[in-house]
Amino acid sequence: MTRPNSALVLRRASERLSAGAAAVALTLLTLLTFDVRAAEREAAPAKVIVHYSDTAFGTTEGTAQVYRKLKTAARRVCGINDGGRLTLDQGIAARKCFDTALADAVRRIDRPMLTSVHTKYTRDLG
Repeated sequence: MTRPNSALVLRRASERLSAGAAAVALTLLTLLTFDVRAAEREAAPAKVIVHYSDTAFGTTEGTAQVYRKLKTAARRVCGINDGGRLTLDQGIAARKCFDTALADAVRRIDRPMLTSVHTKYTRDLG
């Protein structure tokens, strides 16, 4: 090989290597972007505000009404009954989400009558 040919071969090899490295780098950056977006969605759980008064827990009917509101909010947060069809796996995940959200709300409110209503509801399901 002559000197001009070897320089041409080296230049082409260098160009191919640079193009390959750029493609790999672009692919990795794209994958990292999707990972970050997925993590952002999970970082901010959905919330629904439920309004109630402390006097509602003075009666059985008032407590039952607050509990119905909590169940509706948990369904909305977890995507149950929003008009779309769920696969079996999605339905199982949504039900688990609902159970957890409802139990957490009852625990945070921490009223004996509400806890009693929730305990009866979960016992009747099982």
